[in-house]
Amino acid sequence: MAWMGATQVGPPSVAEDFSVRLVVAWMGLFIAAGFGVAGILCRPHPTDLAQRKQGSSISAYDGVTGLPTRRLYLVLLGQALSRAEATMRNVAVLVCALEQFRPMSTSSAAPNMTLAVRVQAARIKSALRSHDVVARLDEYTFAVVADNLASPDEARSIAERIQKAIALPLLIEGQELLVSCRIGGIVGPQPGTKAESLLDVASLALSDSQTADASIAIVSDPTMYRSTPSSHAHIGRMRHCADARH
Repeated sequence: MAWMGATQVGPPSVAEDFSVRLVVAWMGLFIAAGFGVAGILCRPHPTDLAQRKQGSSISAYDGVTGLPTRRLYLVLLGQALSRAEATMRNVAVLVCALEQFRPMSTSSAAPNMTLAVRVQAARIKSALRSHDVVARLDEYTFAVVADNLASPDEARSIAERIQKAIALPLLIEGQELLVSCRIGGIVGPQPGTKAESLLDVASLALSDSQTADASIAIVSDPTMYRSTPSSHAHIGRMRHCADARH
């Protein structure tokens, strides 16, 4: 029964101690190498980083006014067009351009245009119905979706309300400004017409209002604007301004 007795274990020899330390060191090296390889494999590619940065910079909402940008506006317009096809009601796309920020005093101080635009954006929104949508396309240009219209005449009524709201005197940091606006638009939908195409036609109608000296120009036939170099150039400028802002 001697095997049942306590076994005396002496201190490890120098060779055994060295072997243990060597094994531990090698295990540490392997673990460190594994983490290093995993870090390299999981590191984002520079192209991915650039795409993420670009995606985060394209916001759905404008930073100054809090309104939707062109990107979100087109989504909302597409939804309105789908509803219009189901209900057989009209949709109006209006593009409103602020202009002629005229100070009423002789003050030499420049007005706070950021604040002025923010106030005018709120005024446009107040002139709309609760379910209508307004977005900021570029610095002084806004776009409206007015859906569920009983007749095309309602689009002009909405445009006139917007103009009256914009024309009210504007007091910014002690300076009183007078602002006017021009509005171009189209009433639809036409079968197969896409959201961006309607916005382009409304922008061309806005351009016509400037050349024809009419403050409101609303059309119902998108084909009246033939594909011409001038129309392509105008649409390109509008899209470039919107992309540059967002």
